[in-house]
Amino acid sequence: MKYTLVLWHADHVNFGRLLNLLEGELAPLHDAGSPDYALMLDIMYYMTHYSDVLHHPKEDLVFARIKARDERAGPAVDELTSQHAQLREMGAALVHILDDVVNGSIASREHVEATARAYVSALRAHMRTEEGEILPLAARVLSESDWTDINTAIADVEDPLFGAQLHDRYARLRQEINRQAQAVHAPPR
Repeated sequence: MKYTLVLWHADHVNFGRLLNLLEGELAPLHDAGSPDYALMLDIMYYMTHYSDVLHHPKEDLVFARIKARDERAGPAVDELTSQHAQLREMGAALVHILDDVVNGSIASREHVEATARAYVSALRAHMRTEEGEILPLAARVLSESDWTDINTAIADVEDPLFGAQLHDRYARLRQEINRQAQAVHAPPR
C-alpha cells in the first residue's frame, strides 16, 4: 500500500517538474521568441502515454475502492474521475496542436498558450486535491487486500522517463530536465 502511494507522490512531483518545463517554454510566446515546440511535444507525449494510460487508470481503481469504503468521499472521487477524462482530452488536444506545429502547420501563439496553460492549471489543481485529500484518505481506508487487488488489476510499470530504464523517446527530455536541475544546484558565480 505505502509503496503505491509513494510512487504516486513521486509521479506527481515529476509531473510538476514537467509542467514547470512546459510553462518555461510558454514564456517566449510573449516576446516573439521561439519556444521549443518539439520539447513541449515530448512533455505532452509523456503525459498522454504515461500519466493518462498508466497512472490515472490505477488511481481510478483506488478511487472506486475509496468510494466503496467511505461513501462521504463519493462526490470528490466522482469529480476526480471526471477530471481524469477531461485531462486526457485536454492533453490529446495539446498534443495535436504541438504535433501540427512541429510538422510545419501554423497555429496562433495565443491558441498554443491558452491550450497549454489550461492543461497546466487543470492538472496542478487536480494533483493538489489528490495529494491533499485522496491519497491520505486511501492510506486510511483501504486495506492490504484492497491494495493487493488493485496491484493485481494494474501492475506498477516502470516510468519510461524517470525510471531506471530511460525510453529512447524521452532521451532529449531527460537531458533538459538534468540540465535544469544542474542549473538550479550550481553555485552562484
